[in-house]
Amino acid sequence: MWNSVCKFLKKYSKKYIQILKELLGWIMEVLNDEDFRKKTKKEARHAFMYLVLSTIWAIVDAIVFIVLTSLWLYIIPSNIISDICWMITSFSLNLKKNFNMNDHVHMRWVSYFTISLIWTALSTSMIYFFIEVVWIPNAIAKFMQILIMAIPLYLANRTLTFRDFSWWDSKKSDWKSKQYSNIKLPSDEVYKEAKNLLEAWKLVVFPTETIYWLGADARNDKAVLSIFELKWRPQDNPLITHLWYKEQISGYATVENEIQQTIIDKLMPGPLTLLLKKKEWTISNRSCPLDYVWIRLPSNLVAQKFLQVAELPVAAPSANISGKPSPTNAKMVYDNLHDNVPLIIDDGESFAGIESTVMRVVPDEDKKWNLKIQILRPGFLTKEDLEDCFNHEIKVEYTTKNPELSPWMRYKHYSITGHVRIFDDLKDISKLSKEFESENTKIWILLTQELIDNNEKLIEKFKNNWINIIPRWTQSNLASCAHSLFDHYHTAEKSWINLLFVERLPEEWIGYGIMNRVKRSAEV
Repeated sequence: MWNSVCKFLKKYSKKYIQILKELLGWIMEVLNDEDFRKKTKKEARHAFMYLVLSTIWAIVDAIVFIVLTSLWLYIIPSNIISDICWMITSFSLNLKKNFNMNDHVHMRWVSYFTISLIWTALSTSMIYFFIEVVWIPNAIAKFMQILIMAIPLYLANRTLTFRDFSWWDSKKSDWKSKQYSNIKLPSDEVYKEAKNLLEAWKLVVFPTETIYWLGADARNDKAVLSIFELKWRPQDNPLITHLWYKEQISGYATVENEIQQTIIDKLMPGPLTLLLKKKEWTISNRSCPLDYVWIRLPSNLVAQKFLQVAELPVAAPSANISGKPSPTNAKMVYDNLHDNVPLIIDDGESFAGIESTVMRVVPDEDKKWNLKIQILRPGFLTKEDLEDCFNHEIKVEYTTKNPELSPWMRYKHYSITGHVRIFDDLKDISKLSKEFESENTKIWILLTQELIDNNEKLIEKFKNNWINIIPRWTQSNLASCAHSLFDHYHTAEKSWINLLFVERLPEEWIGYGIMNRVKRSAEV
């Protein structure tokens, strides 16, 4: 026990002494500052005025303190309340007049506020000592406390006024240079680095044609668990296993019928995920807790090269915090996960913009067809695409049944800080936005160019008020709507939008997958 205490003191005493030396050096630097000496005369006048104001405030504060204690409020909370009033007054009377508002004002205010908090803690101890130990009357003790503590607070205030904060600029530039340092363009060296990270049970973010994914070795429980921990992802939400080429599938899953084989032959690699029977002792049970495995072969060339070099199955969900919009570029990934991931492979904007279509092949209950395809999650690959894939008629249906097979349909997804509302007609927006109307409400409308062209007068009316129009969609090319959806959501999140209106699109072809995401984001 004693050895542990000694080691602890030895370890942290050096750090404490170093910090103390830096603090003393900073104080000496301030005292030797040329500007500080030049303004001594002006400072004397300011000090006199400050002393007068402090005296007046000491009287007022003493009265407030007496009133609070007379109402049977304890000494310590009474003192804290009166000291908070003192800090607010000091901000308004002193800081605003003396600080250059363009010169690191936030840094100065944060520094002063920190010192004020320390002042409050010391003054509370002092007032308690005066009243409870020395037995000085409440009013006199409070008056003495203000006058005594006003001197160090005054020195702190004036020191921060003259202090050169240019060092903060260099600190910020150093921090910015570290930003995005884990984002790297694809190269042979980067692929090798990714392989080494995966083998060391670390995480790697890689691009695909749909979105960016957060990958780990699908065979390793510890590596897979780190995905759930980083994303705050529910443990029963399975991960998709990404492979490089079709022949790998037989090593991890069983293809049970011709329809599954046709999907693999004709549509893979591509933006789809196929549910197959899992082979034992191949994929971590944390990645696939049931007897099934979700198999995906991306068509993105960078993803293929990454998986080829890695030479292992990669379990991956979207590279974001669970519940947030899926990332479609490397900077969106960084805004979610920051530098908690050692490597983000940057391949620009994702082509599709929404996740892959998840499907499975099951027996048909109506027995009209022997087998049918169920789409568990709509995506960039549509129901119509699947029907065109076969030379014969086949039943393809969207389903929300079997939530254990598609738990991503159970949890809230694609949410932003503000509210999302779906509208059919621009005239509905005024009604829908009434509950959010205020001077500080920021509202965006995400709509197609066709709707703008057909409602020019109404659009101008909105622009002249409190609404920002985002005209980047077009119904003539629904793929553009999918491509930019999550990017708009992410921008709205960063802009602290209170209310985002999204135009309802026709729920056919890829429009079904888009509206699935929009409806999920609008859920309360």
